[in-house]
Amino acid sequence: MKEVFGIRLNEFNLSQSQFDNDSSLHGYMHSYRVMLHVLRLGLITGQENAARLAFFAAYIHDMARKHDGYCTVHGAEAANLKLPLYKEKFLNNGATVSDLLTIGRATALHSTATEADLKDKDFFTIAILKDADALDRIRLGEDDLNPDFLRLAQTHGQIQFAKKLFYESLKVKIINFEDLIAIGGL
Repeated sequence: MKEVFGIRLNEFNLSQSQFDNDSSLHGYMHSYRVMLHVLRLGLITGQENAARLAFFAAYIHDMARKHDGYCTVHGAEAANLKLPLYKEKFLNNGATVSDLLTIGRATALHSTATEADLKDKDFFTIAILKDADALDRIRLGEDDLNPDFLRLAQTHGQIQFAKKLFYESLKVKIINFEDLIAIGGL
């Protein structure tokens, strides 16, 4: 059992049935890639606690989507509807009760244009989640990942990895999160 930042990764497998919309664009494979990007960004930024919370937010971030189109409310809906379903899992993997607010906030803000100020105590959690989600925009087309929208300098160095991870993840059947880690490394 692999652990990163106190997270027992084998407890964070996903299935399409956890998602309100049966989507290949915003379903479990997208969430897995975002979760892996979060962990990598946590390692390269040294923001381990923020990355732990962003990882939990990544797990639920698109579960409440109702469609694949432009949507600014699915993050808030995931925070309101999905966070309560998984809060015990998060608490059992290192989150505190007060961290649940940060997880919910990052989840809610990931689908909006609202940015956290660098002085905001949740800045790194929000920025890591938003950047990790942005890295997987490669799935929408080569030009859909716009580096100008990335928040952290370290994320820019992950663009080629994001492309490689996406294309490699298309070549094999991914059953669980650790299968993706085997492809992408950690």
